[in-house]
Amino acid sequence: MGYRQKGLTLIELMVTIAVLAIVVAIAIPSFNTLIANSRALSTGEELISALNYARAESIKRGDRVTLCGTTNGTACNGTWANDWIVVADDAATDDAASPVVGGVLRFWVGPKKGAAVTEAGAATFVRFTRKGTLGNSGGGTITLTAAASGCSGNSARQVTVGIAGVLSGQRTTQGCS
Repeated sequence: MGYRQKGLTLIELMVTIAVLAIVVAIAIPSFNTLIANSRALSTGEELISALNYARAESIKRGDRVTLCGTTNGTACNGTWANDWIVVADDAATDDAASPVVGGVLRFWVGPKKGAAVTEAGAATFVRFTRKGTLGNSGGGTITLTAAASGCSGNSARQVTVGIAGVLSGQRTTQGCS
């Protein structure tokens, strides 16, 4: 009977580690892009969720409800890059220049690291009237774009709130490189 080897030689182990290192070096950039694409998608979906919640609450309550950015969780004093809150809006009219917080209904953590939400105009909040239509919309619609640094192709999400309060979300290359 001959001798049977149990285990690996040092050369076999070194070749296996070298092949593994090459495969990992090739996979990491693709993995980073996958993470950025997923981050853009999840930010867009969170935005749509927040807008749908605000609209549903406005219809349910029969009163104005607003989604806005916040820096402290209690006031509409932030931008889309900050955390978001949905508030009962006690503004005098549907077209008031800024929301008047009557109470915070729900809080969302803002975009994650590397993700961003931008607005095509200058809207810092989205107000829904008691009927679920868009209030304070001089331009007729509000368009928000959720993207992440490092995303590729059409992985960003563009969310449009129409004058009737209807949301539409679509893929876009805006914000992705």
